[in-house]
Amino acid sequence: MNSRFLYLDTDSPLHRLHPVTKIIGLILLFVPAMAFNHPSAQLAVLALALVLLSAARSMVNLGRMYKFLAVLLCMSTLMWALFLRDVPEDVQLLASLGPVVISDVSLLYGVAMGLRITALLVFGLVFISTTKPEDFTYGLRRMGVPVTASVALALAFRLVPTFMQTVQTVTEAQRARGLRLYEGGLRRRLRRYVHLIVPIMGYALRRADDLSRALEARGLSAPGRRTEYFSPRLAWADIVALVAIVVLAAACIYLRLSGYGELLARL
Repeated sequence: MNSRFLYLDTDSPLHRLHPVTKIIGLILLFVPAMAFNHPSAQLAVLALALVLLSAARSMVNLGRMYKFLAVLLCMSTLMWALFLRDVPEDVQLLASLGPVVISDVSLLYGVAMGLRITALLVFGLVFISTTKPEDFTYGLRRMGVPVTASVALALAFRLVPTFMQTVQTVTEAQRARGLRLYEGGLRRRLRRYVHLIVPIMGYALRRADDLSRALEARGLSAPGRRTEYFSPRLAWADIVALVAIVVLAAACIYLRLSGYGELLARL
C-alpha cells in the first residue's frame, strides 16, 4: 500500500496550487456546507465538491470510499430523522414508535445533515488527493504553525494507511500460519480476531518508536532558523482561487442570513 494512500500524483489545476492556498481554501469551503440546512442547498454543495474532485482528476478515490460515504450518509440521515426534537408543532408525522417520532421536517433535516457530512468529507478528499504530506507541512509552517505541531498534523496523513498496512501484513502472516479468520459463525470469527490484536499493537508501537527516533535524528526539535528545500511561490492562479472561494463563502453567509437554504433556525 502506498504510504501516501489517497494522494494522486497527477497534473491538475488543483495540484498546482500553493499549499497555503489549499489549506485556506479547504477551511473556507467548509462555510457553504455549514451555512445551509436544507436538502436542496446541501445537494448543491455536494455537487460543488464532486466538481472539484473531478477537476482534481481524483474521482478514483471516490470509487475507493463510496461505500463508506454511502453508509455514513444513510446513518446520519436516519439518526437525525429519528432524534431531532426542536421542530415546529405543525409538522406532518410520517411514523412513530413510542417516543421516537419521524416527521417530514426531521426527515428532510436528516437528509440535509447526511449530505452535509458527505460534502465535508468530499472536500477533505479533494485536499488529500491533491496535497502531499510534505506540502501540507510546508503550508502550515508558512501560516505560522510551530514545526512540531505542523509535522504532527502532517503525519496524520500517514497514520491511517500505515495502520491499515500493518493490519494487512499481520492478517496475512497469521493466515499463513493456519489461522482461519473467515470460517465458522460470527462468535468464532470474533474470537479468532483476538489473535491479531497483540501483534498489530506491537507493530504499531514499534513503528511509532522508530518514527520518533527518526524525527529526533533529523533535528525536529533543534533550535534555530530552518531552511526550506521546497519553497513554491504564489501565482496568479492562487490569487484567483482565493478570491473566488472568499466570495463564495461570503455569498453563502449572506444567503443564509437572508433566509435562503434554511429549513430550521439552527445549523
